[in-house]
Amino acid sequence: MTLKFTGERFLPECAGEMIYEHWHRYLIARNYVVGKRVLDMASGEGYGSHLLSKSAISVVGADISADAVAHANTRYVNKNLRYVAANCTQIPEPDASFDVIVSFETIEHMTEHEAFLREVERLLAPGGTFIISSPNRPEYSDKTGYKNEFHVKELDRAELKALLTPHFPEQTWFAQRAAFHSMVWPLETAATSADALSAEGDTAYPEPLYFIVFCAHNADRLQNVKRELSLVTDREQSVYAEWSRTYRENAMLHAEIAALKSVPALGASVPAPIGAVAADELVAAVKEPWLVRAARALSGAR
Repeated sequence: MTLKFTGERFLPECAGEMIYEHWHRYLIARNYVVGKRVLDMASGEGYGSHLLSKSAISVVGADISADAVAHANTRYVNKNLRYVAANCTQIPEPDASFDVIVSFETIEHMTEHEAFLREVERLLAPGGTFIISSPNRPEYSDKTGYKNEFHVKELDRAELKALLTPHFPEQTWFAQRAAFHSMVWPLETAATSADALSAEGDTAYPEPLYFIVFCAHNADRLQNVKRELSLVTDREQSVYAEWSRTYRENAMLHAEIAALKSVPALGASVPAPIGAVAADELVAAVKEPWLVRAARALSGAR
């Protein structure tokens, strides 16, 4: 079966910022599941669980959507991978079953935050690691005025930390945000460090749009978490390609609007039915393919 893109659940066929954001989290998590038993809570379409299964001993993807689980079980087949339909507050797995639990972009879809974290603690083996991501409400919603219809309760950094700390006192935090950049890297050896530079100041690190937090009960369990800057892109450079296409298209539309606005009152210089058409109506043509609308207007068709 295939899943319909709703604007919220990520599908691998998506392009643009979403592909960078979602893949990035799982690509990072992949480094920490080698030889581990893994639970992917809110596994969605299933691509992330499948990626993790290539490194882990075993992976269970759990999602509340029976359709998503049926799709994942069909599309992603691996002997160490299975998907189950379940609410994240009640996963039908034994206590202490997993060495690593990941839950990306889940917590904002529920209000039962304490029940969710108690379930994570129940399922996590002693010495295990919990990796969670969450949108940063001030940047994601407050500043932009954008309201995601699928989000029930978004958190800021202080709220997320206050929620996590009683359950997992040891935490390593990362910020995530898609951004345009120029990459410069050594060709003859591996890079040994990373800098984020800006023409406007000393650093180019923006405000976090998302948080990614590694959580554990003991600090030594987080010693292997690399404190590094990582970048994710795709071979087609889809975000930049889409931006470039939109930029060119906008430039053409602005030129067309300017040309249309420069036409004098058409009624004084051209015969009917052209003379009956107002310039404003031609300007409105850009809302459709403008040549189609303009042709209709000039021909008198409506």
